[in-house]
Amino acid sequence: MAVLVFIGFLVSAIATFFIASNLAVFGDAVKEKTKATSAFVGVIIGVAISLPELTSSVTAVIIDTPGLAVGNLIGSNLFNLLGLAVFDLIYRKHQIMTQTTIESKLYAYLVILLTMIVIVAVSFPLPTHLLHISYSSIFLLLLYFIGGQLINKRTEYQGRKVKNEKKKERYREYTYKQVVTRFTALAVAIMIMGSILTITAEEIAKITGLGSSFIGAFLVAISTSLPDASSVGTALKMKNYNLAISSLIGSNAFNILILAITDIMYFRGNLYSESSPVNIIIAIASIVFVLLFLVSISRKKPKYRFTYIVPSLLIVVLYFVVTFVSFQLK
Repeated sequence: MAVLVFIGFLVSAIATFFIASNLAVFGDAVKEKTKATSAFVGVIIGVAISLPELTSSVTAVIIDTPGLAVGNLIGSNLFNLLGLAVFDLIYRKHQIMTQTTIESKLYAYLVILLTMIVIVAVSFPLPTHLLHISYSSIFLLLLYFIGGQLINKRTEYQGRKVKNEKKKERYREYTYKQVVTRFTALAVAIMIMGSILTITAEEIAKITGLGSSFIGAFLVAISTSLPDASSVGTALKMKNYNLAISSLIGSNAFNILILAITDIMYFRGNLYSESSPVNIIIAIASIVFVLLFLVSISRKKPKYRFTYIVPSLLIVVLYFVVTFVSFQLK
């Protein structure tokens, strides 16, 4: 039985990666084919691409494992930053961190503020305010939308320059109906795989005794974050360095929003109060990682390659240190 659980987790993790990767492609195709406003389509695509994290966390609260839900999202942020550091080391000749815009820096500050609220919420759970929803989740929702709006206003000039440019059609071979059908089918498939991934992960936590928070922060988080890493790798190959970095930092901010949404859907108590101290360690580590990221993108272009890669090397080393410490506290 235990072997089947591990096989189920592995198969669902691999399936999640490939389905989510294709979902991103057909999400882009929907954006090209649809006549709806770009803002509306952007929201739909953003939610679809984040379905692995969203589905896994929602499934976790449905089966009453809040620690796994919180660990999945905080752990995803940690793994995203690890992935960015690894890519930075691979593309060190191009010094990709020095080719970012103010948008990435502003979103990094937003991620720090959001994560600090999560740390306070887990350490000192606040009482519920509206029905079963925590004050902390309300603060997260407000900060995300207000912060995101301010950042968009601060950087919106970048999007105006290309409004009148003629866009090249990349999905001519597909009709509008085919694109929407495949996009919808993939979205349903990712929800099914995400649910299987979470259920088998909870069983693995019971079998191994590692705890749902640890499993969520590492096994589930890595599985649901791999599609993001794949998208970043593709953007880097196309030498679109700023897009790769800003999308990953933006994804981290959206993961915290998903945490607030997960709390809204958890009716059995305070999501944060039932989370493990392991998640506090991971959240603090993710802030340290973001600070190292800010050092990389804020400094002047280093003369020596080794000096340039120091922040990314520290992130890689610290990730394994955090994994070890979390394992000891499981």
